[in-house]
Amino acid sequence: MKNSSDYNFFKNHGYVVFKKSYSKKECNKILKALIYCSDKNFSQMLNVHKKEFLISQAIKNINNADNMVAKSDLIKKYIDLSEFFLSIFKKKKFTKKIDQLYKKECVGLQTQVIFKKPNTKFGKQLYLPHQDNSYAKNKNGLFFTSHLILENANIKNGTIYVYDASHTMGLKKFIPTKSYGNSKKAGNEIDLKTIDKKYKKIAIEAQAGDVLVMHGNLIHGSYENMTHNKSRTTLCLCAIPKNESFIKGNNARREVFRLR
Repeated sequence: MKNSSDYNFFKNHGYVVFKKSYSKKECNKILKALIYCSDKNFSQMLNVHKKEFLISQAIKNINNADNMVAKSDLIKKYIDLSEFFLSIFKKKKFTKKIDQLYKKECVGLQTQVIFKKPNTKFGKQLYLPHQDNSYAKNKNGLFFTSHLILENANIKNGTIYVYDASHTMGLKKFIPTKSYGNSKKAGNEIDLKTIDKKYKKIAIEAQAGDVLVMHGNLIHGSYENMTHNKSRTTLCLCAIPKNESFIKGNNARREVFRLR
């Protein structure tokens, strides 16, 4: 799908997958950098593009450095990665696509990394059915999330599922559920009984380099990783059309950053 067909599919279904948006080489480079910044539990990472987050991660891992010079070099390496992570979503081939979906310039608000690495604390984490806009609360429903798939994703290793076209229902009532730091079940849970059966549940099976873009009101979640050796790492960008309203959030600390 390209251009108008992308727009129509997104408008009607609430999501779209841009195939092969990033090369295997690019994905491997990004994945290597994210693993370098991770903690021993491969926890979720919020706002990996921010220098203050990267400094906090460096401090966690600073005991790996032998002396003060090495410690200083370690912190600098982490800080330098800020620009690298920002550059990932500033690629023209990406920004052009999301701008076309909303027919206006979009800006970033937040980044997030989910590893789902087997045999770790967060390896079997699943996300309950939820809507991302339940956090940002954009009154026009224009908040959206882009997932850069860094490793092949399928049901077995915990891919995302969506309720097709459920964004048309608007924001639903939900049960507040801790998301960040919750190693078992996360996401502001929506009662499945309130979802009309006409909205079919679809598993998004994607390849490394694909980008899944989801409308903020689309009901979605993710499966538990049932494998023993296949992680399912994604780098997420939460974004919104320029000048739209949003809630910053205590953990997310959303704030506008340019994608151009």
